[in-house]
Amino acid sequence: MGAERGQNGAFARCADAAIPVGWEYGHEARPAREERTMPVFTPAPGPIRSSSRWVTERFHLTTAENGTPALRAAAQHGSSVPDLTIYPLPRGDVRSLQRVFDGMSPASRRMRFLGATPYLNPDLVARLADVDHDTHGCWVAELGGEPIGIGRYIRTAGDPSVAEIALEVVDACQGQGVGRLLLDVVGAAAADVGVTSLLWLMDETNRRVRRLAAPLGGRFILDTGVLEGTTALPSVAPLDAVQIVRCARAARRRAAAPAAA
Repeated sequence: MGAERGQNGAFARCADAAIPVGWEYGHEARPAREERTMPVFTPAPGPIRSSSRWVTERFHLTTAENGTPALRAAAQHGSSVPDLTIYPLPRGDVRSLQRVFDGMSPASRRMRFLGATPYLNPDLVARLADVDHDTHGCWVAELGGEPIGIGRYIRTAGDPSVAEIALEVVDACQGQGVGRLLLDVVGAAAADVGVTSLLWLMDETNRRVRRLAAPLGGRFILDTGVLEGTTALPSVAPLDAVQIVRCARAARRRAAAPAAA
């Protein structure tokens, strides 16, 4: 289904790619594994640089089609992806999550959930859409009115300064820097609520997501094909961070409004 949709609409504007991003929601769903330690990355010393391929200081505040405060991101010269709109997921918006899921192949879904996931069951999608942009934040990348990517952080219960990072991009738009852009946005939004470290769970063969994590430092444990480790946050240009934080704070106010009423 995702491959067919990749030939039409907004997906047709993105180049095809093969290696998806892997992520798993929560630790309770992980099967038991025999754990062993393996150093994976040995980054060179020096300051952390922004992971984004996109032009720095080019976020502009705008409004998404659903009325949500959003960011307009201009693509770097030479990228095949045009300007994108990135906005905080409104609480309960399962449609955007489903659209991105539908644009992923079975292999991409398996890599993303670290197991076969032919569909999003109601309980899971409800949890994924239950965002407050404090303990659980989620951002949508949209192209031509169509959601093409999701970036998410979930603060861990044991240490709220650590947040699990989640990235997913439809197959037709992988390999074009969408995931890198979402990483910077999610990192800046998470930093605004006190997060200082990102927790990664990824398939050991997923070269693309490993390249996103590698510049951020950290060491990883290999546990039956799954790499788990903690890194620093990405460094984001100050003007970009200001725009991201303004959107994130507006999203928190919107998410809290029904509970306060």
